Amino acid sequence: MDTAPVLIVGAGPVGMVAALALAHRGVACTVVDERFTTTTHPKLDYVNARSMELLRPLGLTEDVRAAGVGADNPSTVIWSTGLAGEPITAWELPSVTQERRRIVEHNDGTQPAEPGQRLSQIDLEPVLRAHCRRHPLVDLRCGWLFQTLVQDDDQVTSSLVHVVTGQQIEVRSRYVIGCDGASSRVRRVLDIGLDGFDVPQLPNALMVHFKSRDLTTLYRHGAFWHYFAFRYVIIAQDDAETWTVHVNGMDPAEFDPPPADPARFLQETLQAPLKIDEILLTSRWRPGFVIADRYHAGRVLLAGDSAHQMFPTGGYGLNSGIADAIDAAWKIAALVGGYGGPDLLASFTEERRPVGLHNMHTSRRHLGVHLEAGRLFREGASSAAIAQYIAAERGENEYRGVELGYRYSDSAIVCHDAAPQPPWHPQQYTPTTWPGGRPPSVLLDDGTPIYDRFGPVFTLVDFAGDGRADSLLEAAAAQKLPVRHTVVTDRRARELWERDLVLVRPDQHVAWRGSGAPRDPEAVVRRVRGALAPVLTGSASGSTNNGKEIL
Repeated sequence: MDTAPVLIVGAGPVGMVAALALAHRGVACTVVDERFTTTTHPKLDYVNARSMELLRPLGLTEDVRAAGVGADNPSTVIWSTGLAGEPITAWELPSVTQERRRIVEHNDGTQPAEPGQRLSQIDLEPVLRAHCRRHPLVDLRCGWLFQTLVQDDDQVTSSLVHVVTGQQIEVRSRYVIGCDGASSRVRRVLDIGLDGFDVPQLPNALMVHFKSRDLTTLYRHGAFWHYFAFRYVIIAQDDAETWTVHVNGMDPAEFDPPPADPARFLQETLQAPLKIDEILLTSRWRPGFVIADRYHAGRVLLAGDSAHQMFPTGGYGLNSGIADAIDAAWKIAALVGGYGGPDLLASFTEERRPVGLHNMHTSRRHLGVHLEAGRLFREGASSAAIAQYIAAERGENEYRGVELGYRYSDSAIVCHDAAPQPPWHPQQYTPTTWPGGRPPSVLLDDGTPIYDRFGPVFTLVDFAGDGRADSLLEAAAAQKLPVRHTVVTDRRARELWERDLVLVRPDQHVAWRGSGAPRDPEAVVRRVRGALAPVLTGSASGSTNNGKEIL
């Protein structure tokens, strides 16, 4: 019987980020995966700005960027009738260098702390695996297949089998995080159901991953990141020689069986004499949207594709999974560390599932733009009319409100206040410290991001520095809640952060705020660490907000 504080099933990006986030907070874990090698499947091509913000405290951003496309590479999206046809319109998206410049020039809280990064999951996984291998608190075991688990009030016992030797072992842990993908066995063992919908207009799709240096053919209409041509999309993975094409199936049986000669199939589909150096991988897949009924059961949490599967439009799938991993890790770390309360596990579903559901529907909206543009094209609409429609519905990979502005509006472990919820728009992030949301990123007078002031657990950002924070810090110490106290004197940051005191959680979301000491600091600490089970609908002061007690 092996033991570990936390067992993570699945060593994909979500599982490895969860492991590194736990280790960052001093919690050891065991990560098991049936695979011995990292993926060869290009399931990702963009780590968005919010994910890069979350990876920054883990010391990952520099290595992730080194593995991705260059900082000066443009990210143009071309819409066209096809390589054999004519371009319709283009979206000029900023490079990392351009976005860094924008962050400095628009230091108004609307920008992220980090630009997004283009790279394939093929290139991301080795970076994460190397960090896991080096960290003394991460025990990465390859070749082990999860079979089942049983749990009680104190622990989870998981049964594993080695895929080569057949050896069977049991691992006893306090918690389990299931990051084992769309066909998650952890989810099935827990008997957690799925809800979702298919895309009738796209009954299936074929992916072809290949090498080609024929830029003359591929860049006939200019260099691109994505090339949308209705029947197919081409993705530039490294802007040099590695590409992925997804071809939309016209009926459920079209790619059954897959083409015997993928290179010839590509040339015929693209209607272009493309010189292909090597076919790396082909895969038939079924477009659809799926989300788990709940993200936890007892001491077991689900994250990433185990909890939700989305169409690639918008890149919300893995990016949602990274945020899942960070949220799961800080809550489990709090429980293992002895300062987390019993409400933390339930709050994982309460907070993360609405975000997953919203991201799923946003991805569906982006997909709808493609489907409608395709309908216009098939019905003979002019390129000008299609371009006008696409321009009006632009937003894929540009929805900052969706990426940065999601809020845990109904969370039981957030201390809400009397201020009305600020306006929200999918394409714009509204700078606010409204509890439950992400606080504004701002560069301080010394040029450093305020996010770099955050600690690995909770952080009390203090713009007053006159002792008003003392009662909250004393209450935290009494309840053994680790809090980093940082005094910030930057006037612009204070204006954007709206209050003199702001308590920030380990996942960079606001737990509480106020311009003076809370009326009941002990209750604030109990609430944010998940130890205040009931969400009170009234108090001696009679001050409430949407049925939540104001502390």
